[in-house]
Amino acid sequence: MAEQLNKFTRRVKTFYELIYNQLMPGNIGIDDFLFPVKDADADSSNFALDSLVKEIHGVVFRKRGEQSVVRPYEPGVGNIYEVPRISEKTPIDEKLRDAVIAGGEDTEALSSRQARLLAQIITQHTVAYATTRWKLALDVMRTGKFSPYGLDGHDIGLEIDFNRDGTLDDLYDFTATGANINAALKNLYTAYRALNGAGDELCVIMGDDYAEAFETNDDVIEYRKANDSNLLILSNLIPETFNRTQGLRLLSRYRVPGVVDPMYILMYKPQGRFVQYAGASAQDFMPSDEMIMFSLNSTRYKVQRGVDVLGMDGRSTRAVGDVVFDEYTDKDPIITYIRSQARYAFIPAMVNHTARQTGMFTPSA
Repeated sequence: MAEQLNKFTRRVKTFYELIYNQLMPGNIGIDDFLFPVKDADADSSNFALDSLVKEIHGVVFRKRGEQSVVRPYEPGVGNIYEVPRISEKTPIDEKLRDAVIAGGEDTEALSSRQARLLAQIITQHTVAYATTRWKLALDVMRTGKFSPYGLDGHDIGLEIDFNRDGTLDDLYDFTATGANINAALKNLYTAYRALNGAGDELCVIMGDDYAEAFETNDDVIEYRKANDSNLLILSNLIPETFNRTQGLRLLSRYRVPGVVDPMYILMYKPQGRFVQYAGASAQDFMPSDEMIMFSLNSTRYKVQRGVDVLGMDGRSTRAVGDVVFDEYTDKDPIITYIRSQARYAFIPAMVNHTARQTGMFTPSA
């Protein structure tokens, strides 16, 4: 009787749910924006990347009777990369089965409670996998390395170093006399183009310090006042989402004075910051004192490989995806494990087609 009275006399319970960085319908993650070419293979464990990059010189004429000029062929370089895997599990024991699950009632049926519990576990795993992909994709663009880390951030020995040319990591001192964002952008552009980076569909993702330097630059402010400015091609006082990529904001379409190629000026600001593992300090997805430059037309691969999952009959099969779920009891009928797995790497076809600049924004002590 008391339980029935409780149901009728109290207010209906409201479920307040907030999970940071949950991908909204219709949006894509920045991993799919930066690495749009998919290479998914459930049966394979590795990724083969053969490179043949050569600057072709022209042909020369010869006099009558002279030998033909020898043009040697270089076979290129072949690399086999092991694609690292992720696997996490959440146990569902008797205590958790009997608990009142957030969003439910204490009188909720067992089947409904378990369905709600399973949905919330899957959501939390899915968001955790997505945010890790976002961070790793940005880090490959920034550093030229794919660096998967293990428990508590330790190195698992599967880092892929693509050996990006050191001239593509630039340093700019904003504390120097006369320093400004236009000079910083031009320096980065010069380094980027020196190694044949594509000039069309050029993008710059700025950290917070760089974005502030851009937004408060006197020249940029004056360009905004002049509606017919040819340098500030597009300006957004309220930055809009760029290419349906969640968290990626378009500040301006801009042409740096003295630079022919226009560039999209972007910020990456998802809802929350990135926490690498339980207990780790939160960090920005994009460091505040950095900006990177790249072209949308450069080829970059999101490589996905197969993982072993258990079917309803207990047999192992191979599956591939951003995150793959299965469940098992591990010979204990009391505890059920919900397991999530993935296997992927982010691989640029040409690592020297991305440049990075680090800014000095405060005087050194």
